[in-house]
Amino acid sequence: MEQQAYLQRELIAEPQLWRLSLRVEKSALEVVLYSTIEDNSLIYRRIPLAQGIDSHAKALEEAVYENPLLLCDFSRIDCVIDTDRFVVVPAEIDDVVVQEKILKASFPEFDGQLIANHISQQSATILMGVDDTLLNFIRRTFNNPRISHYMNPLCRYFIYKSRQGNASKMYAHLRDGSLDLMVFANGTLRLANTFAYREPIDAVYYIMACRQQLSLDNTDMLYVLGNGGCREEIVTMLREHIANVMPEVFPSEMFRAGGRDAMRAPFDLIVLPLCE
Repeated sequence: MEQQAYLQRELIAEPQLWRLSLRVEKSALEVVLYSTIEDNSLIYRRIPLAQGIDSHAKALEEAVYENPLLLCDFSRIDCVIDTDRFVVVPAEIDDVVVQEKILKASFPEFDGQLIANHISQQSATILMGVDDTLLNFIRRTFNNPRISHYMNPLCRYFIYKSRQGNASKMYAHLRDGSLDLMVFANGTLRLANTFAYREPIDAVYYIMACRQQLSLDNTDMLYVLGNGGCREEIVTMLREHIANVMPEVFPSEMFRAGGRDAMRAPFDLIVLPLCE
């Protein structure tokens, strides 16, 4: 495992006055901690997971126990999981048996557990499949963690922002090699999906193809956010085809919570407290 500054218990005197947000990826655990009563307190860490371990849960377990601060009793614990085993369905599909059948039909080889995240009663639900061993470790290690797919806080945050005005709005969240696209119209989610890309032109293609499929015209707003290294190149190409391409404004509430560390953290962890 890469050398890192471990999160020791002594770093926070009263963890019951802090919130812990975790992002579980295949190769890393990302952590955001911040005080509920003090500005400029936010702490962000990206903890690489050990390679060469057969079990994702075992690699996560090693990372957690090497950072004992994570085992403290926080006021609230959220855990978002980065997995491509997810399906977005209408909110009306709320029967668990039906949800499990949909997830199984989408990923026939998967034999784990279903987590359902309701984005909005009037909009949609994200169905996520999580491996048993991984989910069991998270639930027995942390105190009452709220578990969701990483697209859930993004969609919940943007669905309310999109209600300002009547026009359709698209949000493009750029990460290294990945593009999250969300489209909202009249307070309803019309699209939420993730695309892998290698070159900037690939990301542009997915954005334009989705806009065409949903009949968005070149005046419907496109907001771009994220830390992808080719963000400026992608935005430049998009402005050749779309009249209104704007950067998404970083939420001021969370900037006050942590400044520079907040800007480095994954956007889905940053907006978690803002979409409750």
